[in-house]
Amino acid sequence: MIFVPIDNICEGMVLAKDVKIYYHEPNNVDLLKEGYKLTHYNIERLKKLGSVGLYVYDEGEADRRPVRILDDAIKVEAISELEKLFSSLDRNPRILEDSALYGINDVSNKIVDSILSNKKYMVNILDLKMYDDYTYHHSLSVSVLSAAIGLSLELDDKALFDLSLCALLHDIGKTKLARSLINKPTKLTDEEFEIIKSHPLRGGKCIVKNELINERIYNGIISHHEKYDGTGYPFMVKGKEIPLFGRIIAVADVYDALTSSRPYRKPASPSEAIEYIMGANGIMFDPDIVSAFLRKIAPYPINDYVKLSNGKIGIVIRLFPENPLRPELKIIGERNVYYNLYEDHNLYNIVITQSL
Repeated sequence: MIFVPIDNICEGMVLAKDVKIYYHEPNNVDLLKEGYKLTHYNIERLKKLGSVGLYVYDEGEADRRPVRILDDAIKVEAISELEKLFSSLDRNPRILEDSALYGINDVSNKIVDSILSNKKYMVNILDLKMYDDYTYHHSLSVSVLSAAIGLSLELDDKALFDLSLCALLHDIGKTKLARSLINKPTKLTDEEFEIIKSHPLRGGKCIVKNELINERIYNGIISHHEKYDGTGYPFMVKGKEIPLFGRIIAVADVYDALTSSRPYRKPASPSEAIEYIMGANGIMFDPDIVSAFLRKIAPYPINDYVKLSNGKIGIVIRLFPENPLRPELKIIGERNVYYNLYEDHNLYNIVITQSL
């Protein structure tokens, strides 16, 4: 079952909940029951009556439930441990206590175990958006995304663990900045942006003496805002001179930020954010990291509704890591019609134009 805005409802979609359509007379009511296949007349009537959307499903939906890469219990534990960690810094802002990292250390192990247990599946960013977008929630998403990229790069288990921990801590330097600045809803001034740009080095200074932090974790934290063309910060290094963890987290960080809600903008869809990443390939991001990212991150998650260039609406039923922008779809409103955009040569001229 999925809630679809009324403007994206089309003929053939099947109701997953009862809907009442009222006419002018109080007792004149049509009841569209669960399982009813919607017609053009029903849809237009609902639009005129001000319906904002409907719960719908179609045949076989139960067989297409996406695999959840990260269990909810791990998400809750991760958020709790990050909150404890940041609170410890509020109490003692000069140094991060060793004990404060033990819980985060365990969470990193669980994240990597989950990624390894589901290595054949792609990551759906929407599945990680069950929380709001404070720093520690963003850090959790970046950790999962980074570990998935690391798996695609065939990093060993120890490197994946270090990468996951590094990503969980990548924004820890922001705890040293004023919250009013971090959460400012309008554009930063040049002076304010210079302060924000100090957070990688502040974070590195905060964790450098901790027993659980090794050199590559430290280097990843201080370099996650470097850009492949050398225009990033704090050191303006470029290309492969940027530490590997920094190059990986840079992609995961931007992708999660783009797909997150902000006071000054709506979140981009997964496909829009991926197009941005691809457009910045070789400029902001390492091409090898972008390729690894594209093999593991789903631009159109399973059960996502999409609009095609021929006007038809489809629901995503299968993903292809070789080309995630061209999934297999079931066409809505047409019985047993499927489009395999990746493998069917006759469909090469058809593209997805919109995620619904």
